[in-house]
Amino acid sequence: MNKLKKQGLDAPLVPILYIIAGLLALILSVIFYKYYSGYLWTVFYGLIMICGGLIFIHTSIRGKIIIWDSILSTLTIPSDSQVLDLGTGHGLVLLKFAQRLSSKGHATGIDLWHNQDQSDNSLENTQNIIKTKNLEHVATVMTANVLELPFEDAKYDFVVTSLALHNIKPANARKSALNEANRVLKPQGTLIIVDTGHNKKEYLSVLKANGYTIKNSKTYGIVGWWTGPWMSTYSIIASAPIKQ
Repeated sequence: MNKLKKQGLDAPLVPILYIIAGLLALILSVIFYKYYSGYLWTVFYGLIMICGGLIFIHTSIRGKIIIWDSILSTLTIPSDSQVLDLGTGHGLVLLKFAQRLSSKGHATGIDLWHNQDQSDNSLENTQNIIKTKNLEHVATVMTANVLELPFEDAKYDFVVTSLALHNIKPANARKSALNEANRVLKPQGTLIIVDTGHNKKEYLSVLKANGYTIKNSKTYGIVGWWTGPWMSTYSIIASAPIKQ
């Protein structure tokens, strides 16, 4: 429970509703099994809903850590890198980059701090997490909108985002967010997107239109499922072009 509070649960209402629906289905099937022949289907539905909620929680608490560790193991991150994390939340990705930086590098995280996106999500909470990790000298967070980044052009070596872009609607707004990421990324800098939903082809299309080289594009299995295979996690690693 303490780990959950520190890390936060993504979209906390979703797994809670899944589990509640599953439990209700199981209870109703026990109470009324004598009165209808299809009660076993209700039992099956209840078990599927509970499993979906538990899979969601596992992905939120452990799965996304495994995914990011696998991504970071493939990267070369110079210690003086400038890193921007879009949709920081509790700072999972921000801290993983910050731990690899020297005093010449810096990792900046931005968020709008919505609790519906992640439980206990606040600027103060993430600042305290950074302090407990003794990383204040290389990591900072602030309130800002990915659609209007308050940073100069070509400032960052890495721009990363974890499970945040799908919350931006509609599609033209997501395109604007990617264009802003492109603006602040240095020529030949690295953009890393980890997300869920069904926007992968959309992201790839925008990046290719902006001249990016797609270095890796991957969809993950059960470790990245959000309730089930119909809502999986995927990653895109792309290199920015040399800008004119």
